[in-house]
Amino acid sequence: MIRALVHIACALPAILLFTGWQYSYLGVDPEKTLIWETGIWGFNLILVVLLLPVAAKWANWPELRQYRRAVGLWAFFYATAHFFFFVIFLLGWNIGNLPKELSERPYITFGFGAWCVLFAMAITSNHYAVKHLKRAWKKLHILVYVAATLAAIHYILMVRSDYGWASTYALIVLLLCGTRLLRSKKTYRWLKR
Repeated sequence: MIRALVHIACALPAILLFTGWQYSYLGVDPEKTLIWETGIWGFNLILVVLLLPVAAKWANWPELRQYRRAVGLWAFFYATAHFFFFVIFLLGWNIGNLPKELSERPYITFGFGAWCVLFAMAITSNHYAVKHLKRAWKKLHILVYVAATLAAIHYILMVRSDYGWASTYALIVLLLCGTRLLRSKKTYRWLKR
């Protein structure tokens, strides 16, 4: 029941965006709205993935951790939609221009880096990968903190004025990364092996 509610909650922004697109409710620049909203929802869900272990410990509800994979896959879905809309609306399907954009616009470089990390995590978010990668699977999936950091930098570099929201997201990522390091010095030592 809870798993179904998690999927419904994660799907709701996509449903609202699709409905808004169909009925022309996305404002004067619907393409920009799609790019922006899918990016911010991808980032929001990355933060939820980072928050779930903290919430599980705080609420003494360890079962919350089991929804990280589902939320993480939804984060990848929105990040992929964000990238897809960028390619459609800003590159005009000309994927050949992507290397130029990556070299000339640092915010795109950081955003693409975040997407690549999420991609690696998404394709290994299955029982087969967990079984065969063993300890390497945990090392790979701790990179969600790297994805969050890259997404925060992407957001900060992207805005041209009013850094309030971008700074708030960056601060949240910084606090969550710091909490992770403080909570598990053992994990830090384990990663250095």
